[in-house]
Amino acid sequence: MSTIANNENYALTLEDLRHPWQPDWILTKDDVQVFLNLMDHYKYLVEDEKDWYPPYLVFIESFNGKQMIGTIRSKWFMKYDPFLAGKDNPIYILRINGVKV
Repeated sequence: MSTIANNENYALTLEDLRHPWQPDWILTKDDVQVFLNLMDHYKYLVEDEKDWYPPYLVFIESFNGKQMIGTIRSKWFMKYDPFLAGKDNPIYILRINGVKV
């Protein structure tokens, strides 16, 4: 668990910000790229890409010695969320198709 912001009363973690479909192992921008490459490789398992990718991914970036939140948003961010629409989690779909994730 990585702490992003911290003050006397509140500590914000990446877990607090990530989409329910974002795997726990995504911490950095490089991890996001690994995840997106994996998802791109198997997106043929669904009909609509909006149902395959989370609408956003968050990660930690270091900038001038400070840790900051980075975000990558899909083109349907704030318009559609497959999790809220009740679609199957793509990690679950990958696992039932024999992909070890």
